[in-house]
Amino acid sequence: MNGDSLTLLRVLQISDSSFPSGGFAFSNGLETLANEGALGGADEVEAFLRDQLLVRWASFDRWFLVQALEAGDDIGALGELDWLCEAQNNVQSLAAASRRMGRAALSSHQRIGTPRAAAYLAALREEAVPGHLPVVQGLLADGLGLPREAAEVSALYQLLAGALSAAIRLGKIGALQAQAVQANLATAMAALPRAPLPELPHAFTPLADIAAMRHADHATRLFAA
Repeated sequence: MNGDSLTLLRVLQISDSSFPSGGFAFSNGLETLANEGALGGADEVEAFLRDQLLVRWASFDRWFLVQALEAGDDIGALGELDWLCEAQNNVQSLAAASRRMGRAALSSHQRIGTPRAAAYLAALREEAVPGHLPVVQGLLADGLGLPREAAEVSALYQLLAGALSAAIRLGKIGALQAQAVQANLATAMAALPRAPLPELPHAFTPLADIAAMRHADHATRLFAA
């Protein structure tokens, strides 16, 4: 098996919705928008995802993922990145979701023997690091030997698939509409890994952020955030 095929298989494995990474429990503000009538159908779901993928992920999560990937097995450098991510996650519910998904990913990868996972999970359990998802994704990608573009595409797809699954479960789109949204976003998503990395992490997605902050006010909730 050549290297490209092995890389593809690893990306497919960790990006598949059946991989236990914890993302199924979170909507990143989408549920609140749906409950408040601000998310009517496929067009609104696509607009929401454009913000999440092409704005927030591209300028914030991507920076931490790439820095973690390049840090290799340097636990000290990874920890510094992780605490910086904690400091800059100023929406409490989204920060909690990032930590929970990071822990879930580490736990699953530790069980299947992914290099880097056990050491960082130990640091997380000792509360030496918070375990934010993009940092975890970067260190796991390095452990799996994934090139940077493959690591970025995998993280992007996981975010996309999780949000589309949430929209389907909330009854805002059907399965075929979800595929159409994915197809519409594919070209812009594919261009992201070739775009220059932001000099510093930053994000401005007020609609989703405010929705995530209001999520706890809803008496009936399907998702944790």
